[in-house]
Amino acid sequence: MRGLTCAFFGVMIAVTACSDGGEGEDGDALRLSGRVVNFATGSPIGGGASVSTRGLDPAPIVTVDGPTYVVEPVPAHSVFHVLAAVPPTHRATYGEVVMTDASRDGVDVPAVSEAYLSELTTGFGVAATAARGVLFARVEDAAGAPRAGVPATAFAVPAGASGPYFLDAELRPAPNATATSASGWVVFFELAPGLVGLTAANGAPVTMEMAASPVAPAAATVARVVVTDGAQVLPSNVSFATQVRPIFERRGCKVCHSGSGPGRDLGNLTLDGSNQLIHRELTEEQAAVAGPRRVDLAMPERSLVLTMPSAEDPPDRHPNVTFTGPADRDYQTILVWIREGAKNN
Repeated sequence: MRGLTCAFFGVMIAVTACSDGGEGEDGDALRLSGRVVNFATGSPIGGGASVSTRGLDPAPIVTVDGPTYVVEPVPAHSVFHVLAAVPPTHRATYGEVVMTDASRDGVDVPAVSEAYLSELTTGFGVAATAARGVLFARVEDAAGAPRAGVPATAFAVPAGASGPYFLDAELRPAPNATATSASGWVVFFELAPGLVGLTAANGAPVTMEMAASPVAPAAATVARVVVTDGAQVLPSNVSFATQVRPIFERRGCKVCHSGSGPGRDLGNLTLDGSNQLIHRELTEEQAAVAGPRRVDLAMPERSLVLTMPSAEDPPDRHPNVTFTGPADRDYQTILVWIREGAKNN
């Protein structure tokens, strides 16, 4: 399991954990490459893999040679999912990838074997159906290390799902466990197709943050959930100049929505210039298509500045996912700013 933890989850946490590649010629179109590995062992799969992506528009070109894959071009500052499968031995498995501004090589993505799933359903006494999906989530602390001792009662169970079930330090089923082990792994069965993001149960003394991840019938999803002590606290008195605008620069939005970037044409939105200009673009100018407003004071959660860069089912036409979900700290900052009146402060 060491290879999977180092490479695959290293990418999800901070894309500096694997060896660096280079930037694309235009500083934006990047390359992702690596291997498809067995989830439980971290070893490269035998035979030919099938690899595709979800969350990028237009879809990049994917080439596969045995267990190795290459995805290009990939936009900088992208959050998307790789779907890897090795039929009939390994189930189609979604894994999240986070890109910053450099190409990535040596990134292992997991595929869950049918034999391993059979071991889990037998060990936990679960009757899994082909109409629903399975979620594997590694519970981590803020530094990215697996966190033991998070109890079952801390998890809000997704509607209709069965779980949580826990894996031991060797990723074997631990049917009598009531909290995460040293591996940090938790499993949910029978998830409805769509998007899932684990959250803390009401009253739990912890906060959980997980990127919204796709779930499909007869498929597996591998994710990470960051658990911190204390209930979630939203920001207050949010400043547009010092808290909101820097998000657009830090998350790569300014690169696309400025100069000759595609976002300026396709979205009719400019995110460079003065605070006054950007604020007017968000709150007064019209979006390229009729419908919800970029900033909706009446229904802040429907604001395009939040929904377009977020994961949705079905996906919208935004070329990538920027905010991992409603628990994303930058998403929350913008949401509170809108709730507070979207002031130019």
